[in-house]
Amino acid sequence: MRKNSLFLGFIALLGAVAISFSAYLYWQTSPPDLSIEGNYTNPFDTLSFEEILYRLPGSIPILQYHILMTPRNSPWLAPLVKRRPKLRRFVLTSEEFRNHLSTLYQNGFRPISLDEYLALENGSLSSLKRLAPNTKPFVLTFDDATYGQFDFVDTNGDGTVEIDPECAIGILIDFHRNHPDFALTGAFCIDFSKVPFLQPSYVEQKLNLLLDYGFEIVNHTKNHTSLSRLFKKSPHALAQEIGEAMEKFESYLGYRAKSINKIAYPNGHISPEVKEAIREISYNNKTYHFVAALHAYGLQAPRPASSRFDPYAIPRIEMSDKNLEKFVLLAPHLMKMPSLTEKNTKD
Repeated sequence: MRKNSLFLGFIALLGAVAISFSAYLYWQTSPPDLSIEGNYTNPFDTLSFEEILYRLPGSIPILQYHILMTPRNSPWLAPLVKRRPKLRRFVLTSEEFRNHLSTLYQNGFRPISLDEYLALENGSLSSLKRLAPNTKPFVLTFDDATYGQFDFVDTNGDGTVEIDPECAIGILIDFHRNHPDFALTGAFCIDFSKVPFLQPSYVEQKLNLLLDYGFEIVNHTKNHTSLSRLFKKSPHALAQEIGEAMEKFESYLGYRAKSINKIAYPNGHISPEVKEAIREISYNNKTYHFVAALHAYGLQAPRPASSRFDPYAIPRIEMSDKNLEKFVLLAPHLMKMPSLTEKNTKD
């Protein structure tokens, strides 16, 4: 009995010593510095903004749109789609497109340009400071300069045209006006197999307005012809297809055509030989350099600092309600902007 009492006393003494020592350590240790301005902590206070973004994991969705059915073009576009059912997969209504933007915004997605996406590989990234912490960057692209993307309308019937508020450009401008943190940006992949945006009198005005607003223009070739098939025919045929498109852009944009330094593959046809050939195109005694090329298919694009990144085969997601939910909203491992505090971020 006496031994049991001594043992219990010894255990109690050890417990008291342990508690006292823990309390001593607690009071001798300085509490963490919580004097941080704003709502976010900064785990990267030794890194510059560019270094932080370069290290961020995750992929970035690049969305691909084709045709918008607007209230003004539906009387003739709807019968066309009915006659050609294969077109249906490429068509969204104005309301569906507007809902896509609202859904993206509500789920924390914010648009960046293709140039900003490419700059994530050790580029200048100061413009991305506009993105709030925990928002997810994505890229908007539009292919083929077709129905409902950029329409002028004569609302008053007096010959004065304005941007149709129900076309893609009109919707984007309005959405940006109501949500200033949703940047007015996107890339238009334009070919000349038909009149760009289908209004012959306004091609030059529209192309220049795109650049005025801050949109990007991508060379989608002269005739929307498979580049891999052309290359098999002859490398010159490929150079002609891209070079003639650049000459068209130059005729409308002048020196501003120098900003067109990316290609979108028609129909997604791609090969290793084509990827190598399009880096530098020589045609009619001019040389054109292209820094990237967009695929027509794929899932989320890898961050440019990733080992999986190929600047001449950048994947895109063809947009529909189903694909938006499955491959964007529910996509795992998307890049998120880090939580930062301005005072600890080095410029």
